[in-house]
Amino acid sequence: MEVEADLRPILGSSLVRLDSMRIKQIQNHLVYSTLDQLAILASQAANLKGPLTSCEKLVNSDHVVYLKWRYDEERAVSILLGYAKIGHKNLFLNDMEQKTYEGSMLCLLDFYVHYAEQRQGHGKEIFDYILQMEKIQPHQIALDNPTVTLLAFMHSKYSLSRPIWQNTNFVVFPEMFAALNSATCSNGQKAPDGWWRPSTPRRFGGGSNETRWLDSAISGHPSKGHAMSCPVDADQTTEGTLANRANQARARKAHILSSKPLW
Repeated sequence: MEVEADLRPILGSSLVRLDSMRIKQIQNHLVYSTLDQLAILASQAANLKGPLTSCEKLVNSDHVVYLKWRYDEERAVSILLGYAKIGHKNLFLNDMEQKTYEGSMLCLLDFYVHYAEQRQGHGKEIFDYILQMEKIQPHQIALDNPTVTLLAFMHSKYSLSRPIWQNTNFVVFPEMFAALNSATCSNGQKAPDGWWRPSTPRRFGGGSNETRWLDSAISGHPSKGHAMSCPVDADQTTEGTLANRANQARARKAHILSSKPLW
């Protein structure tokens, strides 16, 4: 997405962290509108009803956007290449052994690189910048309803190949639970602060002690099935992603209409 202006005095470096305060300080409608348009493209690529990110939402939340851009001196335009939105959420998660965990976790809520700039390393630069600024490891980020393209990205770039789907459509990886179950990981990384295993099952509805197990999750594509140890083998093209998202939507609708409640 192009902006017919030099954004270097406004944004600074080519990788920038934008929280609510920084968004307010920008005070440039061109930046706001272009970022919103980029978010609309992201929603269209994921076949969503509307964008997950907007400057108006960012100002009124504690979410943070990491933006990558560049300035083309020959054409005198600034180009927004891609972005990622993160935020903390309190999650109840189940590992592959159906043990329940609860805690606040950093989540990847939206992630997109412009279709004309994909497969050039911009996505990994953005993700690596998040890891650097937030001081975390790749397995310590939960993915909010990721596409197969994002799962394949995590597999190829960070060797995270066994996604564990939750009933809330968040995805985590076994490496995170390995950190939680020991004082330190094999690489010396500690488990995220604030995480624990509840001593009793979580209560739902009328007070029955039942936990939403992973087996109740809705399957949308092969990596959502119960053979969680299989590496992700996904069609990473735009057409493949759109077709997969459409299949997910149909599967969810059929499940809701024909199945019993998950709990």
